Amino acid sequence: MKGLFKFGSPVIELSIEGKMIMMLLDTGFNGHIMLPQTIIDELSLDQIGISDYSTASGDYIVTKVYKGKITFFNEELEVPVLSTDANFSLAGMELFHECKIVIERHKNILEVIESK
Repeated sequence: MKGLFKFGSPVIELSIEGKMIMMLLDTGFNGHIMLPQTIIDELSLDQIGISDYSTASGDYIVTKVYKGKITFFNEELEVPVLSTDANFSLAGMELFHECKIVIERHKNILEVIESK
């Protein structure tokens, strides 16, 4: 899977419930997926609980958790999706446990390789 850099940040595109969504590949986020609540509402995801997390600034946030189906390396997976009021989507490290990630910003290379 190849990505790109937008405004200097690594971005990949994933299919969630059949909709292609651009997401920041966030090495500091240890969850699977975080989506704006507006996108979650569009996709009609089912809520499965609540969770808390800490932000990069050290704030603790309580948020809703949903389940969503993503296509990841041609395999359909059901993953937890955290909601956010922010206007960005994140793909976190829990999603990439069995992957090699190559990031070379100065060469404009972003590649995620399955390494099962």
